[in-house]
Amino acid sequence: MTADLLAASATYRDAGANIIVVEAAGRVDGLRCANLANLPNVRQAGALRSAARQITPTITPGVELPTFDVTPGLLPMLRPDTGDAYGVFLSAEAARALGADRSRLELVTGEAHLTGTFAYPDDGRRAILGYAAIDTAPVSGVFDQCWVDVWPESPRIQSIASSTVVGGDDAGQGPPTVGQLNASMGMSFDGEAKYRGRASVLVPGSLVVLGASLGFFAVRSRRVELAAARLIGIRPADQCVMLLLESSTWLTVSSAVSLVVTSALSAVQARGAFSPAMEFSLFSAAVGMAGAFCGALLGVASIDAGRALSYFRER
Repeated sequence: MTADLLAASATYRDAGANIIVVEAAGRVDGLRCANLANLPNVRQAGALRSAARQITPTITPGVELPTFDVTPGLLPMLRPDTGDAYGVFLSAEAARALGADRSRLELVTGEAHLTGTFAYPDDGRRAILGYAAIDTAPVSGVFDQCWVDVWPESPRIQSIASSTVVGGDDAGQGPPTVGQLNASMGMSFDGEAKYRGRASVLVPGSLVVLGASLGFFAVRSRRVELAAARLIGIRPADQCVMLLLESSTWLTVSSAVSLVVTSALSAVQARGAFSPAMEFSLFSAAVGMAGAFCGALLGVASIDAGRALSYFRER
């Protein structure tokens, strides 16, 4: 269940469903948009606008290639490995259609030097960059859209994002629109609620009960021996120490086997979340051991040396 949630959240982010898009043609302040990256939960923020000069490849002399100016903060949303790269990028579909290599693109008016390509699959996201070229631009000036990469998602960020729009509603333009880059995967991904509702959330509590039961009945099964030992002068405190040491032996072995199995499953299923999975496993094992120790102590406390004969008859 946990591995499935992690995979679902990765798919949600990879599809751009967590990216907020504020759209107001010619009214988005590029600097305000870039500053949203300083807010909690915001990983990247960048602006986009239609370029003043469109690119016309020689292979399609009568057809312009849609070209957009983008600020540096938007590039990592398209190419996570971009880093500080600047320049002209082609969408993967445009690069395939135009036969462009990684370094240049022949134009009607000359040649464009390419920095690289970016993936923009047809998976439900807005088709604006599916077949297009983008060029990096300074954050100053106004743009048409502001993209905000938010994770974990926050309704507060969505309301703040509208502050990037400057000026009032011009006649015929209407108010800015705020939505998702990809709305095909739902309005939000409530991973916390799904995680809290997972079946494995009951594991630590179940292990406490199981451990306490095993510890208690493991001691109670030896009640004749323990009661007889008290009759010859063995103190209950000494028995507690002895039984805790004995319990720690089988608990350590069982926990080690359990952790080996869990680590193997986590490595296969949890992949990038191996550490959190192991932390949960270690916590579960710890509370299970604590429950077993408490059960053993309760078992010792329940034994009455005066009932040794009765215990013998019951057995």
